[in-house]
Amino acid sequence: MSLSPYNEFILVMPSGAAKGFNDLDLAKACINLYYENKIKEYSKEEEYNDSQEMVGETRLNICQHLGVEEGECIVYYLEDFLERLREELVFDEEKEEVISKLLKEKIDFNIYNLGLDVILHDVKTVDMIEPFGEM
Repeated sequence: MSLSPYNEFILVMPSGAAKGFNDLDLAKACINLYYENKIKEYSKEEEYNDSQEMVGETRLNICQHLGVEEGECIVYYLEDFLERLREELVFDEEKEEVISKLLKEKIDFNIYNLGLDVILHDVKTVDMIEPFGEM
């Protein structure tokens, strides 16, 4: 099975939810939206008056805390992931089912439910971190 995937990248959220992207800016926007929502939740729990008051280092600290507590959002090269799956998955039926899901335009599954998190450790990631603060 050597079909090309619709998407170039796969974003895996801390929950294990996976989404496909061709545009890294859209993946980055999805990650930013995720963290903005998490910051809003955190600010309500910690009784901040306005999440807009939380700038710079406070926001960074919250995101770092979330990353340690929940894990991080990671973007992988989908072709590399598919290659690893072809090598690692033993059962052909399982392999075909998983790979067919990843070839689709709308990737919608949880990597933890399928036990694919172990394979992802060897997959090439896309560096999405941008410089923060003074350089």
